Amino acid sequence: MRVLDEKTKGFNILELIVVLLIVGIVSALGYPEISKWRKDREVKSFAIATKTLIEGIVAQVQRGQYAFVQVRVDEIAETQDEDSDRVLNITSKGMKPETLANFLNDRASAWRTNAAGRCNIEDPDYWDADGGRDDLIEVREIQVENLATTFRGSGDSEATGAICFGKNDQWFSGAGQLAAGGVPDSALFICDIGINRNTCEVNDTGNPEVEHRYLYSIEWSRFGNVVLARWNNNAGWVNQ
Repeated sequence: MRVLDEKTKGFNILELIVVLLIVGIVSALGYPEISKWRKDREVKSFAIATKTLIEGIVAQVQRGQYAFVQVRVDEIAETQDEDSDRVLNITSKGMKPETLANFLNDRASAWRTNAAGRCNIEDPDYWDADGGRDDLIEVREIQVENLATTFRGSGDSEATGAICFGKNDQWFSGAGQLAAGGVPDSALFICDIGINRNTCEVNDTGNPEVEHRYLYSIEWSRFGNVVLARWNNNAGWVNQ
């Protein structure tokens, strides 16, 4: 046993310092890539969750649970500063068939003709079920910090947009930031917040105006078909 003890060696101080230096260098080189991977995963996960939320509430229309539904997007910042903390909140809401029937049978109601009013973002009591206030499996609310849409391009500290779907595709409508010129938008863009950029800078053709490292689009049709795509600087939009 005494012979074995004499042959057993550990690290001396110099060897330990060298090992720690190597570990530090490797960690420093790998950290940026790990950070990029984590950010991409964060943006992608929220984009997937948004697509799932839209598909889920549209499915309730097909099942007859609701006759008319809404997906509402709120982008909120504490201030208008570039470095302001912000929250991106997405909520699904539903209107029961009997409530819709009351609107349709009311001759004084502008429900049939006023698309923005139909996809209501002003009256909290307009919807029978709201993922932000009701504990129901049919409606949901998801939230993330420090991701952006195209909404903040308006310069407001808070911006809201909504898109609505119904059993009748003619009820397809939008409101707020998702109804430019009164016409329902067909996509929502989600991206990271970059240096000197607090919004997703996307032009009218649906392509980014500046380089985005992490940019996703969720596109929908009036029939509720939803497609998720990621922007690739070399290949353009790539379906996920």
